[in-house]
Amino acid sequence: MKRAGVLGERIVKNFLKKLGFNILKTNLWFKRYGEIDIIAEKNKTYYFIEVKTLKWNENFDPSLHYTKRKRDKFHNLVNYYSNKNNIKEFKTILATVKLGNKIKIRFYKNV
Repeated sequence: MKRAGVLGERIVKNFLKKLGFNILKTNLWFKRYGEIDIIAEKNKTYYFIEVKTLKWNENFDPSLHYTKRKRDKFHNLVNYYSNKNNIKEFKTILATVKLGNKIKIRFYKNV
């Protein structure tokens, strides 16, 4: 993973902790499907979080890297993990991070 990606995930994890989320797992890898960046829990609901990070570029949004192919892959991972672990209540989130003089975090719910 690139350094920007590692930093972006760390920023999102710390931000979620400040909001009262319990971080359960990070960088959970499944050979067949890929990786879930962050699995968190709050108020008995699980959150599956995909993180996209870019160095600052005002004309480009990191969410554009969340393509249909990536979204489908992410949903397959979430469904696989939630079925395997009998998780009924969950939400999916895309977290984008822009790095630069100011760090900008944005959350997209139910992606």
